[in-house]
Amino acid sequence: MSEEEFEKLPLDQLLAHKLWKARQLGYSKLRILAENNVNDPEIHDLLENPERLRKIVADPNVLSQETAIHTLCEILKRTGKQAVKTREFIVPVLVEKGIISSKIGAKNDSIECLLIYVEIDTPDPVIELMVPSLGVKNPKQVTATIKAINAIYAEFGCDVVSPKLIMEHITKMFAHSDRNVRAEASSLSVTIRSYMGDSFDVFIFPKLKSIQQKDLTKLFDKIEPGVKPKRLLFRDRERLESNVNLVQSKGDDDIVMQDAITANQEEEKFDPYELEEPVDVLSKLPTDLSSRISDPIWKERVAVLEEISKLFKVMKIKNDDFSDFIGLMVKCLKDVNLQVLSLSCSILVDLANGLKRNFERYVRTIINPLLERTKEKKRTILDSLNNVLDLCFKYGRFEDILEPIVEHMSHIAPPVKVESMHYLVRCLKELEEVPKKHEVEIIMEPAIKLLQDSQLPVRNAASEVIGVLLKMIGPDNSRYFIDRIDKRHVKKVLSICDSTTVKALRKSIHRKSPISAKTEAIPDLRNKSTVSVNDESRKVQQQHNDTSMNTSSIPSKRMATSPLKKDSIGSKSNLTSRSLKASNISNFGMASQQVRELETLRAEKLEWMSLKKNLTAELEDAKHNNETLLKDIVTLNGKLDDYHNKFTTMSMTLKSKDTQIFRLKSDLENFQTKNIQYQQKIKMLENQLKNASTSSSSATSFSSTKPVDPVNSTDLATESNDINRRISILSIDSSNGDGSFLAREESPSLQLNQSTLYNFDDNDDGWKRATAVTNDLKAKIQMMKARTRVLDHADD
Repeated sequence: MSEEEFEKLPLDQLLAHKLWKARQLGYSKLRILAENNVNDPEIHDLLENPERLRKIVADPNVLSQETAIHTLCEILKRTGKQAVKTREFIVPVLVEKGIISSKIGAKNDSIECLLIYVEIDTPDPVIELMVPSLGVKNPKQVTATIKAINAIYAEFGCDVVSPKLIMEHITKMFAHSDRNVRAEASSLSVTIRSYMGDSFDVFIFPKLKSIQQKDLTKLFDKIEPGVKPKRLLFRDRERLESNVNLVQSKGDDDIVMQDAITANQEEEKFDPYELEEPVDVLSKLPTDLSSRISDPIWKERVAVLEEISKLFKVMKIKNDDFSDFIGLMVKCLKDVNLQVLSLSCSILVDLANGLKRNFERYVRTIINPLLERTKEKKRTILDSLNNVLDLCFKYGRFEDILEPIVEHMSHIAPPVKVESMHYLVRCLKELEEVPKKHEVEIIMEPAIKLLQDSQLPVRNAASEVIGVLLKMIGPDNSRYFIDRIDKRHVKKVLSICDSTTVKALRKSIHRKSPISAKTEAIPDLRNKSTVSVNDESRKVQQQHNDTSMNTSSIPSKRMATSPLKKDSIGSKSNLTSRSLKASNISNFGMASQQVRELETLRAEKLEWMSLKKNLTAELEDAKHNNETLLKDIVTLNGKLDDYHNKFTTMSMTLKSKDTQIFRLKSDLENFQTKNIQYQQKIKMLENQLKNASTSSSSATSFSSTKPVDPVNSTDLATESNDINRRISILSIDSSNGDGSFLAREESPSLQLNQSTLYNFDDNDDGWKRATAVTNDLKAKIQMMKARTRVLDHADD
């Protein structure tokens, strides 16, 4: 189809046509339509159907897409707030395809469309829709997105577009592998820093490498001061136009509203703390923190404090209940180990800077332990304590720290007095409001007393406190307190008052002491002017009486008189006609006595109040110590119960071991006894064996040399019985019957041998018989030994 045929098609068909030239022609007609009549139904239909408009902007052809984006730009310029509903559909398409287009016109128009979306409503949704493209893998996409965001901040400034939306992503940009991304990140940093100032450095630099910090510092040095935004939001522009019209209607052309708006924007300072996301530190603390801090070994306490101190090295800490943790830190502040004290101060500094105003509720808890430890002589420890004390004043209230300071000004240790007063001087110089009347009296009372202290540093510190406070309340209000100072110290106090600088100054209001006020109300009777006034009053009274007498007797014409003159004369006559009574002198004496009594009562009241405060503080400390001791008692009771259980278990184990040892000893004794018995039996058997061998040898020799005589048969029988008796004795254990059993078992052979031993004649072979008897005896002995070994094994 030719271009002439395309022109004949309606706009709807052209916008949805397959050919890119037809769509391009439709986009051109749509732009002309928007320029001529923005309220055209076709334009209204596109705004009501954002998806249709999104397809137009996302045209796949580069040339037609360029025309489509230019058309979108014209529509947004003319429709204004009506196009807000298309933002969620169009901004992602512009970021994904428009700003990375190969056509310069498409790029510029895409960025302009993003700026218009920021201008017609609020910038936050636009930035939030662009941020996801910073995390894509395509470096070209990331670079184009950073460039578009940079254009938004450059046009509207950080007062309109919050830097918090992008600050967290800048550090990731500098860590990107593509150098073009890092270069655009540097450009964006320069733009934001030109509006934020040094706050940008505080937030970004700790998260960058040193080389990146140096490069950025060089770029920041080139920034020209006084950078102003180039564009305003639509609502700001309307407000500005209305103000300009109002000023012109009143005829005051000297006021420039743009400069006023810019000046107001420049006055706003960016706090890096507000840009940071809070970190939940409390949940990261160890569960056994309390027990580890209470460890008796100081190295363990130092180790756990070093471990948790890293958790507090953040800019912003999530507000949570740190009461228990503060209690542990108070315990560390009272620790005798200086390293534990220093680490606890460092942790409290980080906690205070992380919580800022939320740290106020913990000031009352830690102020007393901090002031108590100012007696330390080591300079580094004092600096750590002073850092925490200064933050207590910065984030707390002056009323919360005043009472503890005044209390420690009367401490028994001179270093505590001196450091407490130095701390009070620092607080007074930084106060933006003059202390109240009762606060001034609370400070002055102990400070004036300390001017008489025997220690020179204490007197110097007291003079500094008084001088700074007199500077704040003004010279007229200082007279009452200067009169109470010893003349030796007045000159030094006044010199300090003149040389010091404070932020808060009270207007000079004449203040009279109660005594001077009473004395000024009573006239001095010794003054001559008073006597002359009385004389004149008598004369005036006499003239008045004479005049009244004359007027009563002689009638006269009434003359015109001035009422003011008459009143003045009357008032003077009434004032001077009263004579002073003698009782006034006594009344004056009574009044001065009452004033002295009143001053005494006031002084006693102040002393009583200070004593009450001291007692209250001591009571609170005692309660806190009592709670700590109760917790320690509970812990110790638990440990004691554990030790009791362990002792009982060990006792039972020991008793069982003792029983086993006793049994083993008894068994050992039994075995030793049996062993002795067995050894004795073995010896006895050996003796019996020897005797048996001797008997057999003697019998053999006898039979070989001498024949058997019938006459000596009785002797032979006797010897045979003796041999049988000896053989019967050869039993190991006669009580058990084992030996008798063996004897009975072997008795037939023995009886046979015994029966044939001596029943032989000269013709029998005697030698063979003796040998047989000997062999039988040896067999018997071997069997007895075997029996002994069997019994030994059985006992084992």
